[in-house]
Amino acid sequence: MTEPLPPEPTPPPRITRRMALGVSGLLTAAAMGGVGARIVSWYDRDPSEGYLCLTAHEAELLDAMAEAWFPPGGVPPLSGAEAGVSRYLDELFSVMDEPTPSLLRTLLHTLDDWSRVSHGSGFASIDLDTRIEILRSWAGHRNHLVRGAIGGLGTFIATAYCGHPGVKEACGWIFPCGYER
Repeated sequence: MTEPLPPEPTPPPRITRRMALGVSGLLTAAAMGGVGARIVSWYDRDPSEGYLCLTAHEAELLDAMAEAWFPPGGVPPLSGAEAGVSRYLDELFSVMDEPTPSLLRTLLHTLDDWSRVSHGSGFASIDLDTRIEILRSWAGHRNHLVRGAIGGLGTFIATAYCGHPGVKEACGWIFPCGYER
């Protein structure tokens, strides 16, 4: 009597170049579809009621960023959100020539999505201390394009904040030329 031979081991699955190319093509198409769907969800939307250019979500993002740049307390005790930065920037964006307002709105949504990926939540819904750290990391990012974009957006936010009457009064700024009018 002869004993039966043990079964041959199953060979590992063979991944061909064609399979790898097919999978990478599908992943690329899925990523492009996801990004496209995300852009369509906010691009070229009409402004929310009470705004000239921004949607309510974009205004909320601007106020959240303004509050992170200028947190409450200190002198003046007014936070960036309390200063009405989004209302000021809404008026400013409404008189700018295209494509500048659209590009700034795109930047807002990009930063919001970036915080969703990196922190699991939209920028406006993250606690203040984390938002401050996120802005610091973006402002000191190794990529000069990210630093430049954050610096530019920060300039708009700082201009709006410093134009608030309570901030000007606390800082002792007087413009005899009528700049503040």
